[in-house]
Order: sequence, then C-alpha cells, then structure tokens
Amino acid sequence: MDTMKNGFWKVFFYEWKTIIKKPSIILWTLGVPLAIFILYAAIFGDGVLRELPIAILDEDKTSISRELIRQIDANSTLDFTKEVNTEGEGLKLIQTSQVFGLVIIPNNFKKDISRGKTVNVVLYVNNDYMTPAGLINKGFNTVVGSFSTSAKVNVIMKSGASSLQAKNAVQPVIMRSHTLFNPFVNYAYYLCLSLFPMALQLTVMITTLYLLGSILKYNKGKSLYKLSGNNVFFAFFGKILPYTIIFSLLTILMVAYLFGYLGIPINTSIVNVYILTLILIVVYQLMAVFFVTISKDFRSLCAMGGGYSSLAYSFSGYTFPQEGMPTAIKILDSIFPFASYARALTNIAIKGMPLIESLPYLIGFGVFSLIGLLSLKKFSYQLQKGGYYEK
Repeated sequence: MDTMKNGFWKVFFYEWKTIIKKPSIILWTLGVPLAIFILYAAIFGDGVLRELPIAILDEDKTSISRELIRQIDANSTLDFTKEVNTEGEGLKLIQTSQVFGLVIIPNNFKKDISRGKTVNVVLYVNNDYMTPAGLINKGFNTVVGSFSTSAKVNVIMKSGASSLQAKNAVQPVIMRSHTLFNPFVNYAYYLCLSLFPMALQLTVMITTLYLLGSILKYNKGKSLYKLSGNNVFFAFFGKILPYTIIFSLLTILMVAYLFGYLGIPINTSIVNVYILTLILIVVYQLMAVFFVTISKDFRSLCAMGGGYSSLAYSFSGYTFPQEGMPTAIKILDSIFPFASYARALTNIAIKGMPLIESLPYLIGFGVFSLIGLLSLKKFSYQLQKGGYYEK
C-alpha cells in the first residue's frame, strides 16, 4: 500500500519538476488563457455598444425635421457622423462601412405631420453587421415611436381635446415589458459569461490531450506506469493534478473578474460558481482519457479531441437557443459537457434557481466522468504497452 501511495506522489512531484523546468508549459497553461481573457475583456469591457455611426439625409430641412434629428442623435446608441445630399451618397457610405445606417427624412415632413398624414421616415442598415444593425434598428424605432406619439397628440389637441384625452386616443393600450435577466442588455454579461469558460475548457482539453497523448507518442508509457507503482489511477491523477491546480487558479481569476470586477449579477454564492467550474475542468480532463483510448495515433487524437471541445460552444445554446434546435441536434447537444455547464451556470448563478433544477446537468457531469474513469482500464494497457507503437 505504501508503495502505491508513493507511486502517486512520485508522479505528482515529477510533473511539478517538469512544469518548472519548461517555461513553455507555464506559457500555455497560464499565459494563453490569460491572454484570451484579457482580449475578451478589452473587446466586451464596455458591455454595450454606443455611438454607432449613421448618416442623415434631411430633405425637409424644417424645425420639426431638425427636432427629430436631435432626438435620434440624443439616443446613446446612435451617432450622426455624416450628412449627405442624396440617397445614393448615403448608401455608398454604408457599402464602404463608413457608417452602419442611413436615415432619410422626406420632403413635406413638417407639412404632412401638421395635417395628420402618415409620414415615412426611412432607415437603411448594414445587416452584414447583425449586432450593430439590430441596436440601430431598436434605437431608431424607440425614438421615432416616441416622436410619432408626440406629433399625434399635438394634432389631436389642436382639435380641442385635452392632453390626457389626446394621449389616451393615441395610445389606448400601454405595454409594460419587464426583463428578468440582464435588463441592461449588457453584452459583456451575456458573452463573457460564456466565452471565458469556453476558453478555459479548450485549454484544459488540449493540454490534457497533449500530456497523455505525448506519453504514448514518445513511448514513455512503461516508465510512467513503473513510476506510479504499476497503478493507472496514480499514473493518471498524479500526472494531471498539477494542471488541475493551475486551472483552478485560473478559475479563481475568471470568476473574480466576471462577478467581481465586471459586476455580472449573481444570485448564489460565488463559491458555487467556482465549484461548478472546477467540476467542468475535471470532467474535461477525464474525457481526454476517453479520446486517448479511442485514437490510433497522436494526430487523430488531437483532431478528434480538439474538434470535440471546440464544437461545444455551438451546441451550448449561446449561439442558437436549444428550444429551436431539431430533435437530432438536441440529442447531439447532450454529448458536450460544456452545454451542461452553461445551463447549470445560468440556472444556479444568474436565475438563482434551486440546485434540484439543474440535476439533469449534474447527472450529465457524472456520466461524462464515468466514461473517463472506465477508459482508464484501456489506458492502463496502453501504458504497459509503452505507446501507440511498441518498440
């Protein structure tokens, strides 16, 4: 028994010595994820896109058209940076990406409004940039809707109606919208909460694939197996535990940034988020063993394992809601641990739901872990053989 325990510690401390002697390992396990985190923080740090450039074509040039321009420009999302003389000139600015949109106020704008006639204010947007286009459309509709209501109220009041009567006539039904989660429409809250863990799980998976696969590639399996006291559990866990510790430190930084510095609203203990992310790390390390055992060589291992982890984001429901996925894709979605993590994180941390509501996802973690643990038997055979190709 003592020999077996010593086997674990021998592998564990030997791996730490390897990490210290090779700066490239520290650069990959710590440097690369931190660089990705800093990049995401720089891109999405503001949270909300503001002052999106648009052009204006005012064919009316009256006090009313200028008031509409002032109200549109006052919207924090929109910024009039160009004034054009023709529609073609404005469209050219959109096509060359100098602006994201073009607003056209037609002739007789003031005259038609005062007569109570319907007036069409035109908005062109470049939908190649879907997010800016959507925000411009939303901001424009909000401002024009408010402006239109005020104009109708003024017309009705000119006929002798009171202000209250005019408002009730124009808008008899008022809609109240309550956004339960992310009411600020902050893209940092939405995107960073998924992109940071995604970068972490990619690093975990690729690192573990390389660690285990390189042992077999360079036929070092027998020496590792002997060092561990001929115990595959000690060989595996002694080998990956140092990296689990490193990744857990990254997790602390990630969670502190997301829910501390960035201020993403959280409805559970921050310790629960840390534990959930730590489980994700261990699950991906165990899944890496599975891919090692089903791969015939190092190249196919990297292709299969790397592809598997990189596809996880597409099936997590962040880019397309799970409810709208075809049944076959929903089934495929369940084979990615990151999908379970993303939904459990949303339920527990953001929505503040009881842990029981995320039980299916936690069971999923258990299944993935079991797949990895069962794969250790074949991994033991591979270690005893020495590698992918026996010498």
